[in-house]
Amino acid sequence: MQRELNTHSTHYDLHRLVVIMILVGACVTSIGISISVWAEYQNIGMQVFFRRSDFLGDYMHSPLAYVFNMSLIVAGSCILLAMYGLYLLKLGDFSHYLSIAGSWVGISIILIGVFPINYLDEHRLVSTSFLLGTFVLHLFTITSRFNHKEICSFPLFILAIFGFISASGLIYQLDWHTLDFSPCLHDKGEVCWVALNMWAQTNITMLWCVLLALNIRKLAIEQYHAQKTNQATSW
Repeated sequence: MQRELNTHSTHYDLHRLVVIMILVGACVTSIGISISVWAEYQNIGMQVFFRRSDFLGDYMHSPLAYVFNMSLIVAGSCILLAMYGLYLLKLGDFSHYLSIAGSWVGISIILIGVFPINYLDEHRLVSTSFLLGTFVLHLFTITSRFNHKEICSFPLFILAIFGFISASGLIYQLDWHTLDFSPCLHDKGEVCWVALNMWAQTNITMLWCVLLALNIRKLAIEQYHAQKTNQATSW
């Protein structure tokens, strides 16, 4: 490990910076969302996990909506950094398509933080964009396991399968006329599957970003050592 960190390639240093920023951003995002959930938990208890996650960004009713929305903006920025790192690896056209899909998801998450549920029409548009983006992203990730195995580690592959199932479920539940979901009937004590699925998709997307960052680090190290080997051989 120490030998890896003592490399002095500017190309490798750039990848390492991207990975560190992703991991730090993911930690900040997790803390921010946890704080928002805890604040809401003080009011409604365990019901916070049976309500749609985007309600935490409601400035009128959520006590720490600004923290939640800022966390989403940071999360989207983390994903954009991950996609930038993947693009810099130059692993071929397929990795570029994956980075484009990931950038789509990252930008959508940022816009969800900028336009929370108070801005209903805009929120519906950007939330639908996020949903479709995650569907495409996880589909590309699953495909990359067969076409470009070096991009997709086995844990990332398994996570992408769960993400694809979650996104497919939300697409099925979405009312395409209103770009929204049917309201949950909390007064009847029913489980809100839309809410649970949205929470799952949020956590899967963030964990996907972290696993990809670790994969980028591994590929960057391998590329650096391959370049060093080629240089030594040419000499």
